[in-house]
Amino acid sequence: MQELSTVADVVAASGADPQCTWAAQGLQACGRAWEDEGAVAVACPQLCGRDRIVVRGAVAAAVRLAREAIDALGPSFVLVGDPPLMGGLLARLRWLEPCSFFGWMDSTNRPRHERVHSVRWLARREWQAASEVLEAAREVPDAAAPPDYVRPWLPGIRRWAGITDAQGRLTCTMADAWSVPGLGFMAGLAVLPHARGYGQGRDVTTFVLEALLAAHGRAALMTADCDSDAGQILAKLGMSGRQQQVLRVRSAGPVAS
Repeated sequence: MQELSTVADVVAASGADPQCTWAAQGLQACGRAWEDEGAVAVACPQLCGRDRIVVRGAVAAAVRLAREAIDALGPSFVLVGDPPLMGGLLARLRWLEPCSFFGWMDSTNRPRHERVHSVRWLARREWQAASEVLEAAREVPDAAAPPDYVRPWLPGIRRWAGITDAQGRLTCTMADAWSVPGLGFMAGLAVLPHARGYGQGRDVTTFVLEALLAAHGRAALMTADCDSDAGQILAKLGMSGRQQQVLRVRSAGPVAS
C-alpha cells in the first residue's frame, strides 16, 4: 500500500477517474489518498456536504484501503463506489452498512440545447435571492428539491447562475461548487414552484455546463437516480451516468472482521 500525496498521483493511480479527481481536492484540506494493487481510495472532508472516501478497484485491495482510510480518518467518513464493489466491502467488513445510492453524471461534450431563457452569473449581492429560491424550492416535497447542504456562502461554493423574470425577481438558480482543475462541478439547481415546467432548469443547467466545460474540459453533478426524469434530461444534454452506492460505519464503530 502506498499513500498518494498529490492530485497528479491520484489522477495517475485512478486512470483519471472523474470522481477520484474531484475528491483529490481534499489533499489540500486534511484529506488523504492511497493506492494498493491498482485500487485507490481518495478521501475529502465536507465535500458536497459529506466526509467522503471514493473507492475504486478490485475488492481484496479495496478492503485493505477501506480499513486503512477509516482507521486514519474516523467513522464520520462514508465510502462511495460502484454497487458491485460496495457489495464486496459489505460482505467482508461487518462494521459497514448500506446508507444510500446516488447517480454521478459527467460530460466532456458541449450540450446540444438552445436556451430560450436569458441566464447570467449573479452578482454577490444577489446570493441572498439565490438562498430564498433554494428555500422556496425545498418547501415543495419532490425529488427535485435541492439538498440542504447546498447553500450560498458555504466553503467551496464559487458562483451562482440564475434566471430572472420580467420584474427582475430571481426564479431559478444553480451553483458552480467544489470545482477543481480538470473537473467543474454543478450543484444546487432550484426553480421556484410557479416557474416550473417552462424549461428554466434545463436552461440554467446548460449555461453552467457550458461554462464549466470551457474552464475545465469536464463537468459533473450528482442526481438522485440516473434513470429518473432529471437523469434523462441530463442525458439529453450529453451527460452520462454511473450509479453509486454509499456505505457508512455502523454506530458501534469498526470491529474485527
